[in-house]
Amino acid sequence: MDSINLVLCIIAAAALDICVLVILLTAYREKKSAKKKWSEISMDMELAEQGMTYELGCDEVLIGRHASADIRLPDLSVSRYHAILTVSDGKWSIKDMGSKSGLFINGSMVKEAVLNENDVITLGNRRLIFRKRGRERVR
Repeated sequence: MDSINLVLCIIAAAALDICVLVILLTAYREKKSAKKKWSEISMDMELAEQGMTYELGCDEVLIGRHASADIRLPDLSVSRYHAILTVSDGKWSIKDMGSKSGLFINGSMVKEAVLNENDVITLGNRRLIFRKRGRERVR
């Protein structure tokens, strides 16, 4: 009787280990799939300025001076909530959030614009380049 209980415990433990392994493998595949989908949605874009890059890790990215901004630019020329970046179907756009100094894309003041690779975004005294992730050069 004791040997039957021992065998049943061993079988139950082995089945539990197999279930845990299946769950871990499924979670890993799901994470990898989600990362690939985000890469396709975001087009692997980032913002860069001299010596700094900012990952665009979600579909809405708030840029400003305030501590709650996703991309915090601690510069008095930047408004607390200066601009918001959004992505839809692989296209990034930026919108001024009522900033005092305005939003400039490639030197032209805009309220809202669709961004293209290598666009220069100016918020106050800060110049950010909208580029593919991993590029080295900043103009």
